[in-house]
Amino acid sequence: MDQPGDRNLQITIVILALLLASAAELIFHAGYGVVTAYTHLYYIIIIVSAFYFRYYGVAAGGYLAVMHLYAEFVLTGTVTTDAVLRAGSFITTGVLSGYLFSTYIRQGHVREVLEDSMYRVRAMMVSEGDIVKMRKADDVPALLNILAHGELDQRYLAIDALGLLRDPGAIELLVETLKSDAYSGLRWKAAEALARIGTPAVGPLITLLEDPDEDVRWKVAIALGETEDPRAVAPLLSLIDDPDSYVRSRAALALGTIGEPALPGLLAFLSSPDPAKRAAVIVALGGIGSDQVIPPLIDALFDPVDMVSLEAAMSLAKIGSPAIPLLHGALTSASLKDRRSLLLDRGLAEAITGIYADADSNQRMQLASSLEELADPTLLPFIEELMAGKSE
Repeated sequence: MDQPGDRNLQITIVILALLLASAAELIFHAGYGVVTAYTHLYYIIIIVSAFYFRYYGVAAGGYLAVMHLYAEFVLTGTVTTDAVLRAGSFITTGVLSGYLFSTYIRQGHVREVLEDSMYRVRAMMVSEGDIVKMRKADDVPALLNILAHGELDQRYLAIDALGLLRDPGAIELLVETLKSDAYSGLRWKAAEALARIGTPAVGPLITLLEDPDEDVRWKVAIALGETEDPRAVAPLLSLIDDPDSYVRSRAALALGTIGEPALPGLLAFLSSPDPAKRAAVIVALGGIGSDQVIPPLIDALFDPVDMVSLEAAMSLAKIGSPAIPLLHGALTSASLKDRRSLLLDRGLAEAITGIYADADSNQRMQLASSLEELADPTLLPFIEELMAGKSE
């Protein structure tokens, strides 16, 4: 089935080809007496006409036959047998081509190939301004055609436009682009567009979380997070077990973006014996940032694995001043050994001091005293920073 506007383009192509053929007859044949070399191209015009318009290809062959005979008459004052035979072959080609395309090849592979080529030509002629106009006109079919057949830059712009339009009709091709396109940048852009479409795209996106390509899985995870749809929580939690560390981290960020609906499932992972999973969950909790996540994050500061402890410190720093009261209580009540391990051995003094930027003077003084008890010269800059806050 022809897409909107295809018929006009087909007519234009055939008319331009016939006009060029007419000019060739008048210039080369009637003007210079060249009667054979260029006429081979007529068969292409006739066959294309028959492909587009079936038996109307006979009309194209008849027109070219008449023009050829007319040019021969202008040149010689008569019509030669060779000219008549060539003219007859044009008409015969039109009849045979029309019959073949109407009867045997109408729905065949040749039609698909030629139509695909035509769509590619159309897409290549589209400018950035044209794509903007398509978006403003909500012309989703035209944008999908560019996505399917355009050049890299055009497809990128088409994906962006489809995401802005948020039309569910674009989901299928965007999912296919995300899943299998050769260009990583386009796959990421398709993920962004699907995230913009939102709720209708959640189901198709979830099916891609099991894709064997980790590049697809992490892009899908981010897209699902951007939808903030609770349906994505359970599938994203399953990615905390993913063998690829980057997929795990993106899934954690996505769960943090979704927020409170993901909290129960995330907290369950904190007891995992795998530190990589615990660290991923800590990242997600930092993204949620609610009061409920502060106690488990403080507990994670004292995790036996440095990676988990560091992620906990970074997540608490992201939360900032709301975490200070509970954090202060944990630090001041911790044993000297635990404080030394946390602040010195793991090098978290800077991160924790930074959290205290908005603490009151008493809290800053108490932390400074806790640092002084460790009697380590490397802590002097942090002690001075805390004391300076007291004097302000």
